[in-house]
Amino acid sequence: MQATFRLVRAFIIFSLLATGALIVGCDSGGSSMDGGDNSNGSGGNGTTLSAPSGLSGSAGDGTVDLGWDAVNAEDLGGYNVYRSTSSISDISERSPLNESLLSGTSYTDDGVENGTTYYYVVSAVDTSGNESDPSSEVTASPSGSGGGGSADNLIAFSSEDTGGDAEIYTVRPDGSNLRQVTNSATGISPTWSADGSRIAFTADGGGDDANDPIATIRPDGSDLSPVTDPADVEDGRIADVAPEWSPSGDRIAFSRDPDTTARDTTEPRIYTVDPDGSDLRQVAEDKAIGFNPTWSPDGSRIAFSTPADPSVIFTIRPDGSDLRQVTDRSDIDGSSGDLAPAWSPGGSRIAFQSDRDGGSSFDIYTVDPDGSDLKQVTTAGDRNDRVDDISPAWSPDGSRIVFGSNRDGSAVPDIYTIRPDGSELERITNNDRLDFGPAWSPSQ
Repeated sequence: MQATFRLVRAFIIFSLLATGALIVGCDSGGSSMDGGDNSNGSGGNGTTLSAPSGLSGSAGDGTVDLGWDAVNAEDLGGYNVYRSTSSISDISERSPLNESLLSGTSYTDDGVENGTTYYYVVSAVDTSGNESDPSSEVTASPSGSGGGGSADNLIAFSSEDTGGDAEIYTVRPDGSNLRQVTNSATGISPTWSADGSRIAFTADGGGDDANDPIATIRPDGSDLSPVTDPADVEDGRIADVAPEWSPSGDRIAFSRDPDTTARDTTEPRIYTVDPDGSDLRQVAEDKAIGFNPTWSPDGSRIAFSTPADPSVIFTIRPDGSDLRQVTDRSDIDGSSGDLAPAWSPGGSRIAFQSDRDGGSSFDIYTVDPDGSDLKQVTTAGDRNDRVDDISPAWSPDGSRIVFGSNRDGSAVPDIYTIRPDGSELERITNNDRLDFGPAWSPSQ
C-alpha cells in the first residue's frame, strides 16, 4: 500500500483534520428533519397540544422499543401509541396499543412478529380527553438476527492487513458469511447504493504521487467502475475520500482533500457527482469546507464535519444554501472535535464520534439535527488505554449503530454494533486486521 493511501486511511480512522477553516453565512440553530414540532401549532381535534416529536423505534427479537420527546403543556394528560402494518395517515378510527394513557415517553411493543415491518405514530392527549394530531411516522422490523433488519442485510467495511493493504469486505450482522469484495482495487470507506446493488469507495490510485479516486463495485466483486478522476480536475495529488451515496441513488457526495505540498490551500471541500462520474458539482465554494458528508434520508440536506480545531458538525442543502450549525464546542475540552456524522434512517438523529467528554478518546454520540437532545451512546475509555469508538453508521431500520472500536483489549479496531440507547453491545469481527469504516446495506 502506498504511503499516500495510508495517510488517507489514517485520516478516515482518526479524522486528523486541518485547522483554520472559515465557516461563514450560517444560522446558529437549524431545523429538525423530524416532522414534529411541539413549540407551536395545535392539534386537529379540539386540543392545543402539538403532536409529539422525536419519535424513534428500535427493533429487537419480537419487540419494538419506542421513545419520543415530551410535550410540554400544563393540560397534558398522557400519550397514545398506534401501530399498523401499513402507513398510518389517520388515527381517528384507530384504537391505541395502550389500554390507558401513557404518562412516560417510552413504550415497548411485545406483540409483534419477527420479519414484519411495523409503522408507529404517537399522539398527545389533554386532560379533557382531546387528542393531538399524530407524530411523524417511524418504522421498525423486529428480527431474531440481533436487530438491525433482515439477517440478509450486510455490513461493508474496510479491513487492512499488517502489511498496510486495505480491502473492502462484507459480513452479516451476526458475524457470519464474511466475504472479500475488492482485490486489486484496494479500497476504504465503503457506502451502499440505495438499492444495495453497488458499493462506492475510495480506491488507491497507485504510486506515491497518484491521486485517490472514487470507484464503485458490485458486492460480489465484479464490475469495478471508476467515478471520479482527480487528475482531470486538479493539479497535484488529490484524494477523493468518504463517499456517501444519496438516498435516491442518483448522486454521490464526497470530500476532495488536497495534498498540502501540491496546492496552496489545504481546505477539503464537499462535492457531489453522478455515479457514472458526470455532472461534478462543488456544494458551496466558501461554506461546505469539511469531511465525511452524509445525506439526510429525504436527500434535502448534507451533514459534514468541519476541519476547524476542534471540529464541529454542520448541515447544508446540496445546492450550497442554508448552512446550519449542529454541534457546538465553544465550552468543551477536547482537541479533535465532533467527527464522522451519520444521519439516522428516520431523519430525527445524527450519530457522530467525539472527544467531548473531556477525555482524549472518541465515543459515539447522537443528536437531533437542530443540535438539541445530545446523548452519549458509548463509553470507550481513555486514550491512555488506546481505546476509541469511531465511524458510526445506522442499520436500515434505525435499531442499531455499527462502528469501529479497539475495545476489549484489541490492538486494532474491530466492528461492533450497539443500540442507540447504549445497550446490547455486540462484536461482529475479531481478528488481527484493522477493521474500520462500516456501512450497513439498505433493506431489500
